[in-house]
Amino acid sequence: MTELLSDRDRRSLVTFVEEGRRAQPDGVMPWAVLDGLSRLIPCDSVGFVEVDAPQKVFLTDQWVQVGERELEQNVGDADNPYWVLWRDFLPCGYADRTGDTRSIVMYSDFYTQPQLAATPYVIDMRSRPVHRMLVRLATAPGRKRCILIDRFDGADFTERDRMVLQLLRPHLYEIYLDVQRKRGGVPQLSRRELDVLLLAAQGQSNASIADELFIAVSTVRKHLKHLFDRTGARSRAAAAALVLPHVR
Repeated sequence: MTELLSDRDRRSLVTFVEEGRRAQPDGVMPWAVLDGLSRLIPCDSVGFVEVDAPQKVFLTDQWVQVGERELEQNVGDADNPYWVLWRDFLPCGYADRTGDTRSIVMYSDFYTQPQLAATPYVIDMRSRPVHRMLVRLATAPGRKRCILIDRFDGADFTERDRMVLQLLRPHLYEIYLDVQRKRGGVPQLSRRELDVLLLAAQGQSNASIADELFIAVSTVRKHLKHLFDRTGARSRAAAAALVLPHVR
């Protein structure tokens, strides 16, 4: 699938990652990263959003739209129809239904334009995007953390655009974690250790974690031992309680 990308695309991706790692921690996700995504994939808005669904709280709602920047945090809105509608809206509920948190999904994977306009989510939420791509990033159980890229009219996103985001997804997560580390909010754990901890916190066994991450069971045990050594915790629950509240 990488044949969808030109040499210029490949050079731009390398530059994006390098600049992203140097970006100032001036937003929950650096503003320069959201700006950079809008240059890589022409669009009308780029957002970084995290919600705590059980608590009905928008933890982060950060957007770049037509050059304007908006950031709200920890906004509780129990009356928002989003909490009722999102699970039945196929793009939003895809990862929860399938367990596939890695794929980049588009509205058009699930709906034609007339079908989309008739969904309760779009009608009740007065959702503006005609075209959207969703990128799920790892987070604590019960939360959703996404990059959202929108177009309000015109042509849909392409498979080239999807491939760009698929290749950038692990780097976006690393950039996010680097920002939190710079702020002193996350212990110095590797990406793989955090992946293991997130799955362990969901109650998965070592064998299940190994299958999910395509690693050996012995490697899972090794990562858990490192987690315990670095956090001082002596159980998965204790390690999760120490680390995950800061992985926001």
